[in-house]
Amino acid sequence: MVNKPRLLVLSHVLPFPRTAGQQQRVFYTLQAARKAFHVTFATSVADGDRTRVKMELLTICDDVILLPSRYFGSRAGRLWHKAIGTVYAFSTGLKFSNYLIGQVEFAPERIASNLVADRFDCVLFEYWHAANGVAVFRKEGIPCVLDMHDILWQTYARQLNAKPVVPEWWKRRRVGKYRAQEEQAWTLFDGLIAINHEEMKYVTPRTSGATKVFHAPMGTDLELWPYSWQPVQPRRVAYYGGLSSPHNQQDALKCFTQIMPKIWKRFPETELWLVGSNPPEFLRALTSDSRVKVTGYVENVQQILRTMSVVVCPWSGTYGFRSRLIEVMALGVPLVASRDAVWGMDPENSLGLLLGEDNDELAALVLRVLNDKESASGHSLRSRHDVEQIFSLESTYGKLVRDLTNWLQERTRNAA
Repeated sequence: MVNKPRLLVLSHVLPFPRTAGQQQRVFYTLQAARKAFHVTFATSVADGDRTRVKMELLTICDDVILLPSRYFGSRAGRLWHKAIGTVYAFSTGLKFSNYLIGQVEFAPERIASNLVADRFDCVLFEYWHAANGVAVFRKEGIPCVLDMHDILWQTYARQLNAKPVVPEWWKRRRVGKYRAQEEQAWTLFDGLIAINHEEMKYVTPRTSGATKVFHAPMGTDLELWPYSWQPVQPRRVAYYGGLSSPHNQQDALKCFTQIMPKIWKRFPETELWLVGSNPPEFLRALTSDSRVKVTGYVENVQQILRTMSVVVCPWSGTYGFRSRLIEVMALGVPLVASRDAVWGMDPENSLGLLLGEDNDELAALVLRVLNDKESASGHSLRSRHDVEQIFSLESTYGKLVRDLTNWLQERTRNAA
């Protein structure tokens, strides 16, 4: 422990309860980093949560720094920051979360007062919102690395495009301002972690040659997601994803309105399962058709997914990483997906995947799986094999930590 380099992880995202992909990414990063580093996790927390959060964090970290939340400190404080944050977002083109994280909870002066007393060998920022704090560590000669999680301006553009009443010129202006500030923030870091190959290609020419760009896709704990495909009768087609997301809600609805009608013509008894937490009422209402099942949150979702004949993902938009697809593939459930859904991910070359260009083609691929048990079994086995080779924890987060360690050692040698 004494000889390990010291890593500070600065994050507004907690690594639990791991129901969201971003929580899983932080958890597995900490788990892998602790093998090579003495890990300190810094976050902000409401007073009433301090004891619980600290106890949970100490199970996966060596040390914890909890800053009292300025936003949740009092009702008056929330109202004040909400008002200021709204003005900030309107004037800068950023979002309220940028204000709350970068200007309030992890403001540079707060970082300087609370987080530089201990000497760290590296600082890992989760998301770019607190990028102005990099200057504080740079004064101390401490390298800073950003786990991007995603190219967020692309996500923001998708969110705005879902609002038809908003004028197009205003959307373009907002996205342009957000994009410029996000890409400028990248240049402040010594290293960046991209979540897929295409985002890595996008980021690299937009930073200086001195910036190290790492590639670390979302990995999966294969012990939690064992090969276990056992389809049942009547046939089940599933959509799998968190249903509090408007994007996922629309994809789930596409499955019902645009894909399943073609399936039902050939196999009228086939069930559609919408598997995910927090489904809105308009999706729950689809259960008026007895063939539609909407699960809501499921504690052990593997036990439901393993019974599916096929899972379909009609995602549109080329950004981010669909970690739910990797979980499905790990179980061995045949997967039909749009090419957008696997954009930049190694599964683009997977023999276990069936990829379509539009909803008609996705429906045809689902029918192919339902019609040909032998072919479906082949896809199942190849999917599991690909996940074992590419997306195990060791191949993703383990490799990231090894790459980060080697990079820091090289920096030290060059500075000597």
